[in-house]
Order: sequence, then C-alpha cells, then structure tokens
Amino acid sequence: MAKLAYITGSSRGIGKALALLLLDKGYKVIGLSRTNDIQHPNFQFHAIDLSDINAVKNFQFDSTEDNVLLVNNAGMLGEVGPIGQIDNGQVCKVMNVNTISPQILTNSFITKFHNNRQQFHILNISSGAGKRPISSWATYCASKAALDLFSETVAEELEWKQMNNWFIHSVAPGVVDTKMQEQIRSTDKENFKIVQNFIDYKENNDLYTPQHVAEKLWKIIETPSKFSDVLQSVREY
Repeated sequence: MAKLAYITGSSRGIGKALALLLLDKGYKVIGLSRTNDIQHPNFQFHAIDLSDINAVKNFQFDSTEDNVLLVNNAGMLGEVGPIGQIDNGQVCKVMNVNTISPQILTNSFITKFHNNRQQFHILNISSGAGKRPISSWATYCASKAALDLFSETVAEELEWKQMNNWFIHSVAPGVVDTKMQEQIRSTDKENFKIVQNFIDYKENNDLYTPQHVAEKLWKIIETPSKFSDVLQSVREY
C-alpha cells in the first residue's frame, strides 16, 4: 500500500529534513507551511499560516487509500523573556502554533479517517522544554507540555475505541541546529539567564542536525507498533 505524509512546518529545519527523507523512502508528501522550496514529483505544497486558527480549521484532509501519517512539526519559541515582560500577542501566537493548531489538525484527521482500515499515525514534535520549567520560556514550555498530555489522552481514546490501526506519539527531538537555536543564542542575558548554555552547545558541536533527527523519527514512522510509550525522546533510542 502506498504511503502519504502530511507535515506541518515543512519549509525548514526538522520538517524539511523529514519531508526530504520520506520522499526518498517513496512517500507522497504534503507540506503545510507558509513558504516552500522543495521540488519533487511526489511533493505537494499547501500554503498555510499555522498561527491563523481559522485557516487551520478550514484545512481539509483528502480521501485516500494510502497509509497516512500526520506530523505536527511546526513550532515557534516566541518572545524570550519573563512573563510580565512579553507581548500578549506573542503568547497567543505561540499557543496557536504549538498547541491549538496540532489539536485541530489531529481532530480533523481522526474525524476524516476514523472509519478507514488502513494504518494511520500521528507524530507530534514536542520538546524537552515541555518536561521542566525554563525561565523566559514559560509559554513555550506550557505549549509543549500541553501537546504531550494531549497526545497521551488521544492514545487512551484510540485504545478505548479499539482503533488498533491508529498510532500516536509525541517526540522530543533534543537540541537541534535550527533557526530557533539562532534566535535563542541572540537573546540578551537580561532576558534569558542561561543563554550561555546554548552558545556553548553550538560552539562545542553538541547540536543535532535536522537530518539526524529525521533519521531518528523514521524509526518510529517505519514501525510505530514497536514504540509502545506515547512520549518518546530522540536521545533515548
């Protein structure tokens, strides 16, 4: 059976690396992002701003006979700084992109395909920041913690409804060399007290490449039934 993947945030970083890897593996890929430079006969681009909730609500999954993967990868850090010193609009935007849009897409995905019998897999890209507090990242931490618990709850619901052809995982990718890391390193120490740690990660070559993370994610995508825990970390497998 052919395989199809929807990937949010496919224009750069982990999303782009994963899209290219899956195309190489023979998948058809639909990228959901604001911009695109991937050119491939099996790649389709859908322009969408994941912070625009109405646009996300209006997105429709197409009927298909393929095994289908949904990767909620798009994410943003937002303004770095303590609560009380950041813009309220940034709070809304971070939660929209990191939490609300993935929940809406997951809801639409299950609504569309819940009666189908082929394999379906939801892969949410979480963060270690969703496991512990990091000063100046309060909204980002909260958004990723919410994504983890949402994923665990959906897993319980799928089991309850005996939807045994469905899988869901929420994966922390580790510290990855992306545009987000550039933003973190450029933050003033007055706004982010551990900025030097992230400068050191870069200088010491301690960052994962997006391609490395994509290869790790492939292990879950290839055989999701082998990963019984909903919450996963790239560092641990």
